[in-house]
Amino acid sequence: MSLNRSKEKQVKSSTNSGIFSVLESIVRSHPLLYYYVRQLVKYTSIFEEDANGTKFLMFKNSLNIIDVGASDGIASKFFLNNLNVKKIICFEPDKNYVKILKKLNNKVIVRPYAIGEKTKYTTVYYPEYTIFGRKYRLITYCYYNKDILKRQLELDFKFRKKLKIIKQKIRIQKIKKINIKIDLIKIDVNGYEFSVIKGIKDIIKRDKPALLIETGAETRKIKNFLKTYSYKHYVYSNKKKNFYKAEKDYPLDTYFLQNHHLNSN
Repeated sequence: MSLNRSKEKQVKSSTNSGIFSVLESIVRSHPLLYYYVRQLVKYTSIFEEDANGTKFLMFKNSLNIIDVGASDGIASKFFLNNLNVKKIICFEPDKNYVKILKKLNNKVIVRPYAIGEKTKYTTVYYPEYTIFGRKYRLITYCYYNKDILKRQLELDFKFRKKLKIIKQKIRIQKIKKINIKIDLIKIDVNGYEFSVIKGIKDIIKRDKPALLIETGAETRKIKNFLKTYSYKHYVYSNKKKNFYKAEKDYPLDTYFLQNHHLNSN
């Protein structure tokens, strides 16, 4: 749900536009308000408005989807409710989120680890808010870079004095093979997107899936890498219900698509 930006490009987190962007800004101003609203949202099929573009992509059959950084299943629920889904493979290292994902739907397969270009353990950071002795984990703000997390918290939260940054080790695994054809991949891992893409490049090369990626400081690297597999970079206009070639290197959620995703012929 949050963005990863380089120092000069880091901006407030926002997953919507118009009046919803204003409401989101208010919700994110206080950690406790954000926590409880996020708890409510997971019981709905609401997701970031850019994801609406997946409903207009050209898919021939029911979809096999990979959801990287699945968190509490907010994206997977959106796909289940709006697309003709056959199977969703969720990659999520947080134990609490894994429990939620396993209860989501029998079409959902949960893999309790992160993925990348190498199998290893690494350290991630997330904020924790404490009030009246109770601790609230804001795990959706989990970052691989502590300094970027600090800057994002300063941008998003007006009331952040009681926020403490917690570090945690997670397992990252390189995916050797997936035995089904993948049609759509969503990646939202707060700054680790490029490593994920390189780790699943064989799947991308083989299946040529549509990619929905939260882009940040490494957008240009991602764009140049995927260009070798004939992908073009797009943004989706929720207002006009259409795709447009991305003119910036770091909008929020962006698509990397091939011609067959936009053309039924």
